[in-house]
Amino acid sequence: MSAGSSAEAASRVLVIEPLHFRYNLQTVDTNAFQVAPAPEEEQRLSRLAVTQHQALRDLLSANGVVVTTARSQDATPDAPFCNNWFSTHPGDQTDPPTLVLYPLLAENRRAERRSDLIALLRPDYPRIVDFSPNETKGRFLESTGSLVLDPGPRVAYAALSPRTNLSLATEWANRLRYRLEAFTAVDRSGIPYYHTNVLMFIGHGLAGICLDAIRSNDERRRIEASLRHDAREILPLSQEQAASFCGNCLALSSTTGEPLFVMSSQAWRGFSPAEREQIARHGRILHTELSAFELLGGGSARCLIAELF
Repeated sequence: MSAGSSAEAASRVLVIEPLHFRYNLQTVDTNAFQVAPAPEEEQRLSRLAVTQHQALRDLLSANGVVVTTARSQDATPDAPFCNNWFSTHPGDQTDPPTLVLYPLLAENRRAERRSDLIALLRPDYPRIVDFSPNETKGRFLESTGSLVLDPGPRVAYAALSPRTNLSLATEWANRLRYRLEAFTAVDRSGIPYYHTNVLMFIGHGLAGICLDAIRSNDERRRIEASLRHDAREILPLSQEQAASFCGNCLALSSTTGEPLFVMSSQAWRGFSPAEREQIARHGRILHTELSAFELLGGGSARCLIAELF
């Protein structure tokens, strides 16, 4: 395996095939998107997750994205949400290609940060930055769930929550040489969004964001101004669209350089025809059903894909 892709959007990804994917009681307190199932429904959705994950992998591969697949372990129900425990970053004139490891809030998710997977990744990333010891200090930062990155201008957006600690996000930005734009965003019930990547995405010159979730006028104006300063066309998302995972999209590139946006079919249905056209002007839309992950795990397409830069 070798690292690949431009600094803007990856053409190589890692995904974790589900094994006994199920409702995680340790994450529900901070994830309002999870839906508690009846026992027989959980079993059906667990089986469906296997099929839907295979369809996602096939969709990516068929459209020129190089997919590395590993299997999850039975002890880690949320392992398919693999973008939460690590991120990769291309090298530049200052730093070599970098692998970053992150602290996770739920104790049973910390086992996802497996030594065999780190060993798989490590040869392509000479520099490693490990924030995971912060778990013992009660400080959490869940990678590209907590941080929505705009790598061109090197800006990191962070919606603060129990899973996204401000001081640790500030340390991350200093180490990775990003400018941090932190803010508070809440859903229709006034509950903080558990991850930034359920209310916004950035890529290929487009920024989809639920500005209505940012109740502070000053913060909302600051975030919008930052996006516009970096020449991002803004696609406003409603709270209803965020609840349908319209913010949980991921910008990728094919190995031939074609810009792509990956999302769930629920997210695709949540966009109007005009909004789909707006997205398609920036990149071709790929979508597939991911309902098992959305219901049991409260996460969607972006959560299931970890970029390998």
